[in-house]
Amino acid sequence: MKITQSHSYKPAFGAIKIADTKNYINNIETPISVYLITQKDSAFLDKLGKSLKMRDLMSQLSENMCNIWQEIFNIAISQAKSKDKVTLMGFFKNKPCSVMNYTKEKNSYKINTICSWPVEPDEKVPYAGKTLFSLLFRDFLQSDCKHIDIDAITNGPFSAVAKYMSLGFKQRGGENYILAMRANKESVAKSLNSLDEFITVNPSVCFKEVDLFGKLE
Repeated sequence: MKITQSHSYKPAFGAIKIADTKNYINNIETPISVYLITQKDSAFLDKLGKSLKMRDLMSQLSENMCNIWQEIFNIAISQAKSKDKVTLMGFFKNKPCSVMNYTKEKNSYKINTICSWPVEPDEKVPYAGKTLFSLLFRDFLQSDCKHIDIDAITNGPFSAVAKYMSLGFKQRGGENYILAMRANKESVAKSLNSLDEFITVNPSVCFKEVDLFGKLE
């Protein structure tokens, strides 16, 4: 699957469904649809940014952890408006549940932000984030790039370092509350094989612009 962006069309929206996925945990199937978000989706992004409150959806976390997660989400929504970023967004039960921003550089991919959240209070969507990693890994393995970089925060509501290590990333250094991590072609291929054991990806065959604004009504 090759993820590309186009800025040639002129509608008031520009999201494109790139895949329908299903993951299986304990014989429970969770379908997640993934869309490529473009700058044409600014109205949708603005409304989502104003309406989604982590404190309402993640009440089991402390106020401080909710604030950190809200800040990460806000950054992801802001970055989704940048033409320099590729943005993927997952939907469960027709509601947004995860977002990832990344940039494609000469020899590498750089994941700028990854964030997931419940669509109902305290009801986590299984593998909402890993589903986006699965699509990113597929795109990366088809490219000529050599590695993927990501920064892991150490003061977040979960152990980002452990999560990224389970996806094939290794620590490279860092300071304060941020650790730089990197995965190469070999480790990404191995991680994707593991993800494929419980995540099924069906790429879209019709890349038509979709209006996501109604999903927030």
